[in-house]
Amino acid sequence: MADNPDLNPQSLVTLWRIEQYGSFSATAKATGWSQPAISQQIKKLETQCGAELVTRTPHGVALTATGAMLARHGEAIADRLERATRELKDYREQRFTHLTLVAPPSICSTIAARAVVRLGMVTDIELSLTQMEPPEAIALIAQGKADAAVVFRYSGIPAFLPIGDDLVFHRLGDDPLRLLVRRSGTIARRFETDGEPVPLSEARDEPWIAGCATCRANLVKLASRAGFTPDIRHATDDYWATQNLVEVGMGVSLVPELDTRINLQDDLIACPVADDYASREIGVVTRAGDERPALTPLIEELRRTSRTYLTV
Repeated sequence: MADNPDLNPQSLVTLWRIEQYGSFSATAKATGWSQPAISQQIKKLETQCGAELVTRTPHGVALTATGAMLARHGEAIADRLERATRELKDYREQRFTHLTLVAPPSICSTIAARAVVRLGMVTDIELSLTQMEPPEAIALIAQGKADAAVVFRYSGIPAFLPIGDDLVFHRLGDDPLRLLVRRSGTIARRFETDGEPVPLSEARDEPWIAGCATCRANLVKLASRAGFTPDIRHATDDYWATQNLVEVGMGVSLVPELDTRINLQDDLIACPVADDYASREIGVVTRAGDERPALTPLIEELRRTSRTYLTV
């Protein structure tokens, strides 16, 4: 392989197209290139890489392992070019109506979903909603692969969700955390008797069901403040699985109030927690300097919807 092979982005896209269409001739027909031009691109790419990228099969061609690896980069380039073409079209027509929104499960099924429906009814903004945890969502926004992300962050562990100067955080509100327990248990009976928030230390001897990595870290931090180390037996970011585990006595869990708004089984109770840090802040993250007109109604609608669910 050459010391500094200047890989041609178009050749990488062509390699990905070959993987899609299965032959040089089909790729040429789909892309408008001639078959000799397709062959020349791949031959030059193989020379630069010092490796075979495409092999012939009885039914056409297939990529080698090296070819398949490079094709993934071609796919990413093709995706960015498609987005650039779409945004240029929107810019020329002064529309800017295609946006991608990402959000974690509890926010995705409540605030984000309702905002998407509402905007679809009253504007011409076309929104694609994808479920994703905050760290991955932040990375996607920073890379320009999504337009806005609804995320949560815990004040007790700020390092778990750093938001750089190239991003902007638009606050929506606070979502309290609740201690999810069986209604028949001692903690629930005590809460239903006195109605007071529950100190987390009351669950020190219980097995625990943790959520995503960030939520687990927050649980450990809150438990440490309460003077104990939680015995975490299970971990899932699936709220239905968490409910089922608590219901059958496999442990207790710390869940966002948003989750309990979706559905709460009758034999479970979500107790307020006696700790000022038992809450998460929710907001929208966008790229700094991104002034596309469609982002403003999106953020405004998310704020409007949040008033139903969050402490603003």
